[in-house]
Amino acid sequence: MQYYLIQPKDPLVIRSGRPFEEISDAQAARFPPPSTVAGALRNIHARSTGKTLDSELLKLAVTGPLAVKRPLNGDALTAEHILVPKPADVQYFKDEKTQLTHLVRSKPMAFAEGDGCDLPSGLQPLFAENLFTEKEIAGKPVSGPNWWSFNDLVAWRKGAEISFEQVVKNGWTPAEPDIRTHIAINNHSRNVETGKLFQTTGLSMWQQRSDNQPFPDACVSILAGIDGDITLPLLNLGGERRLAQVEPCTLWPTIPTDLVQAIKTAKGFTLTFLTPVLFNHGWLPSWLDKDTLTGTPPSCTGLQVRLRAAALERWSPQSGWDLAKNKPRAAQKMIPAGATYWFEIEGDATDEDIRSLWLAHFCDDAQSNLNGFGLALPAAYQFTI
Repeated sequence: MQYYLIQPKDPLVIRSGRPFEEISDAQAARFPPPSTVAGALRNIHARSTGKTLDSELLKLAVTGPLAVKRPLNGDALTAEHILVPKPADVQYFKDEKTQLTHLVRSKPMAFAEGDGCDLPSGLQPLFAENLFTEKEIAGKPVSGPNWWSFNDLVAWRKGAEISFEQVVKNGWTPAEPDIRTHIAINNHSRNVETGKLFQTTGLSMWQQRSDNQPFPDACVSILAGIDGDITLPLLNLGGERRLAQVEPCTLWPTIPTDLVQAIKTAKGFTLTFLTPVLFNHGWLPSWLDKDTLTGTPPSCTGLQVRLRAAALERWSPQSGWDLAKNKPRAAQKMIPAGATYWFEIEGDATDEDIRSLWLAHFCDDAQSNLNGFGLALPAAYQFTI
């Protein structure tokens, strides 16, 4: 796998799969999904090597995309600059008394006697951790950064306390969306079509500036990998064929030395999805039995796990263009990045199986995995019951 940094030269216009509307809005500014980046990388790889755009390109594995926060002062990029989506088991709460914003962790917990819900048998609900400690916050949920530093996510999964200020400083809050108004041109007369206006919303790849800082101090690049060479310096990404610079890099997270032993000792782990994931049965992977919630992850050979809990946001639409067949793809329902699943290990686990969980892809469909969907970060988790 060879890794590349993609730096858009203009705000990115990424379609959501919804019917196209004449009037756009800020919610339409979105980070490119894996299939968009996979198509762009395979296209530029084919142009670099003289290959034709056919179904053979689909066999090239692509991983990512993640984001990278690039300081404008020229500092060398390290793992601390890698950005990942906010995990779904975290909420931002503002304390009404102190006016401070806190991170509230949700975790699987057993029902109290007499309580229950309609979750599948054996699946635990998630409760806010502060409800059962002395750190209960009298406040309400507020918005915050949707992108975290990779290092902050790793620390959070180890149980570390992270401040909201730290998340804001190390993470990414995109600048205001770039909304442009366009007109339709008659192909024959080359005149403006009366009354035909439409808008596009672009994602600005900059860090949102603060009140006391007139200019942003960082831009954001896209980090992805492909099993192939890329020699050309520019590619087209997203709608309107907007240009982006592409350059090789070695920036990719490496597996921690203590991860394997930590998961084996805890007899459980979480999977936090860093890219959207596609399952055939909605929220439930096909590699788990729907009755017992047990199975073997696709990256493993003998690891037997049981799903204990899950945290995920509402599904989002996904579509695209098939370069090989030259037609639009069917729309799909994606589980957004940040979704977190809790698994308990049944029986023994080998070091090789645990190691194979590191930044693997966990979609049901092999092609979705090759396209970069379902990239997940594993972390040790010990169940109390």
